[in-house]
Amino acid sequence: MAKILLTTPPWQPFHTLQVLFPNIPPLGLQILAGVLRAGGHEARVFSAQHLRPLHPQLIKTIEEFKPDIIGFSNSELPNAPMVINVARELKRRYPAVKFLAGGQAPTFKPELFLGPAGPFDAVALYEAEGTVTRIVEALASGATLEGVPGCVWRAPNGALKRSAEEKVLCDLDSQPLPCWEGSLYKASFSDGLFAAVETSRGCPFRCTFCPIPSYYGAPRYKSAKRILAELRALKALGVVEFSINDDSFATRPEIVREMFETMLRERMGFRFGVQIRADIIAANPALIELGAKAGMFMAVVGFEGYTSTVQDESDKGNSGDINRTASRILRANGVTVYGTHIFGGPASGLGDSLATFFYGRRNSDLFRMTIYTPVPGSRLYADLAGSLQLSSQNPEDFYEGKYLIKGAHNPKLVHLSYYFLLALHYALPDTLLKLFYRDQVIRCFMRRAYRGAVYFVLGQVFSFFKSRPKVA
Repeated sequence: MAKILLTTPPWQPFHTLQVLFPNIPPLGLQILAGVLRAGGHEARVFSAQHLRPLHPQLIKTIEEFKPDIIGFSNSELPNAPMVINVARELKRRYPAVKFLAGGQAPTFKPELFLGPAGPFDAVALYEAEGTVTRIVEALASGATLEGVPGCVWRAPNGALKRSAEEKVLCDLDSQPLPCWEGSLYKASFSDGLFAAVETSRGCPFRCTFCPIPSYYGAPRYKSAKRILAELRALKALGVVEFSINDDSFATRPEIVREMFETMLRERMGFRFGVQIRADIIAANPALIELGAKAGMFMAVVGFEGYTSTVQDESDKGNSGDINRTASRILRANGVTVYGTHIFGGPASGLGDSLATFFYGRRNSDLFRMTIYTPVPGSRLYADLAGSLQLSSQNPEDFYEGKYLIKGAHNPKLVHLSYYFLLALHYALPDTLLKLFYRDQVIRCFMRRAYRGAVYFVLGQVFSFFKSRPKVA
């Protein structure tokens, strides 16, 4: 039996979403811990997503638990340098411990984690439920990873080696329940705990900026029976609120309808939020009404933009009219609209960006806009990297506040206009008044948004002075 500690990247100033959604637990690690426990190993989840690097709580947990293996999740590329630095320091302190990395960034960029002087012994590729037990057993015993599916490692000659079978897809219904022990947060709007739930993986759509289709493959769905079994187990633990972490919720409406109807029939009393496409909302108004009755209080919707140019270059398949219809349906049912938008696409001009800003603010109770970012694993990244149109290879630059596309726009002008519009948004009276809004959800999230903006600006200022050359 091996002892495995699974942890997240520490908090960094660009993590504005973690300020906005502070109580969403690391569901992927909870799932892996459940799989490892079912395989006879001792697994524990430590969430560091709100803690500074090498926080004393992390060190205390390592000292007390004494893991054989420490596994880091890392979905966002800009987290990679910090994760590597933290693992390197932990390796120095605990040289006998093995280190494993997994998630989107290690899957698409394993060479970053398996450098000659790097601390990691292996990278788990793609979703790891079907492979993590064998990887852990090989690492713990010192056996070779040859023949183990779903991983990358460095051979004795220094070359990177990959499993012949890189992607092992699991059946979502047959997996053990996640290990929620010790890794749930307090709910924001009720007395009790907050959890994360998934009802499906993958996405049938192919938006240019999104890595989900290449990471998970074709969409797979949990049955309503399995979803409801998880919800009943969470309710027994004292969970009263949850988020559905599907990248595109309700792409199979019949499963969701059965789930909502049972939640109402059993009077589960949950409150929950979802991520959902505008066209799914517009096509299923009755489902949204049912969801609101079952406890849905927020929907994160990728509106992206309101002109054909923005829609075409994101390949979203929506339109301005669909976006407005979706917003109207959500608001009519009392569901808070958290609208996300993209800024500065190569084909987009000033008029497109201003339309995104103006209509996006009107169409959203909570407005978010990020720079069009090439994420490894996405079609956008593959196209730009293949044509040498990426202006940086530094992982730290790939956050959603930096423009990285060559030859389309002046990067300084994109940054200037983007930050000006964000500053304008936070300065306008209708945004400021939401700090005191009658609706508790909007009021709470707006206050978090201002806090996240302050952290982000302070982080940018700190990074600027840190990177300036010292004067002799």
